Amino acid sequence: MTLNQLKMDMLKARKEKDELRMAVLSFLISAINNKEIEMRGSGEELGDEHVAQVLKKQIKNRGQSMEAYEKAGRAELVEREGAEKEVLEEIQNAYFPEQA
Repeated sequence: MTLNQLKMDMLKARKEKDELRMAVLSFLISAINNKEIEMRGSGEELGDEHVAQVLKKQIKNRGQSMEAYEKAGRAELVEREGAEKEVLEEIQNAYFPEQA
């Protein structure tokens, strides 16, 4: 399952002291866990398609944040969101290349 792979990637990032990748993966895993909690009442189990949906939503959110920060003249935040979006897109290309 992709969630386990993402957790392994986070451990690898922690060992390599890649702060950005570790933070993005941690946030992504939290969002996936929230999706799993949200689904508990539906009787449906979390699958890779749900992980892909959460990932796609996170990428979209980063793009919207970049636009908002750019309008506000916050270049440092645009840069940070852009870097996070790149990491998320790398993850999407690695685990869900057909949706990229």
